[in-house]
Amino acid sequence: MTGKWPETRLGTEIYGFNREFLELLREGGLQPLVFGLEASLRQRLASLSPSQLDSIASTPCLLASFRVLPPARSARGVAESSAAGAAPFPAALAEPARLFAASLLAWLWHAAREDRLLAVLCIGPGLHDLDGLSGAAFGELQRAAVTATECLEARFCRHPRLWPDLLRAASSGDAQLMAATHLSAVQLTLVQRVPLSGTQRDKLHRPPTKH
Repeated sequence: MTGKWPETRLGTEIYGFNREFLELLREGGLQPLVFGLEASLRQRLASLSPSQLDSIASTPCLLASFRVLPPARSARGVAESSAAGAAPFPAALAEPARLFAASLLAWLWHAAREDRLLAVLCIGPGLHDLDGLSGAAFGELQRAAVTATECLEARFCRHPRLWPDLLRAASSGDAQLMAATHLSAVQLTLVQRVPLSGTQRDKLHRPPTKH
C-alpha cells in the first residue's frame, strides 16, 4: 500500500470527493433511486449535521464509483449509452453531477497511471478495465466525461449493510463505532476485487529469485 495513503494529500482528496458526493445524494429528492441509493437512506443523510456528514466522508476509500469505467463503456458505442440500471435524478442535479463525475474520472485516470495500487483500491474493477482507463488518451477521456454521470453510483450501494451502518455510526456519535465501520468499508474494497487469473497468481506466489 502507498506509504502515505490515505493520510496527507490523498486522504484530503478522497475526503473532498466523498463530501461532495454526499451532498449530491442529499439533494436527490424523492426519486426511488439516485446513484443507486434508496430514498430512505438518502433522507437519513439529509437529516445529518455537517459534522456527522464529515465523519462519513472521512471513510478512507471512495464512496462514489462508476458501474463501468466510462472509457470502456463509450468504446461499446452509442447503442449502449443508456446503461441498464441508470436511475433518473432531479434536473437541478444534472450539472453538479456532470462536473463531479468528470472530476472523479480525471482523478481516477491519473491514479491509474501514477499509482496502480491506489487505483485498484479506489476503483475495484478487473484489471482489463483498469488497463483501459490508464491507457485512454486524454481526448478519449474528455469524450467519456460528457456522459460519465450515466455510470456514476454510490459505491457498495448493493451491499445490504454498509450504507446503513455508515448512517448509524454517524448518528451515534460513537468514534469507535465509526472507526470500525470505516474499516469495514476498506475490507469491502479489498475483498470485492476481481480474482486474479492463474498466471497473475503464479507471479504473486512465485518464490523470490535467489542471488
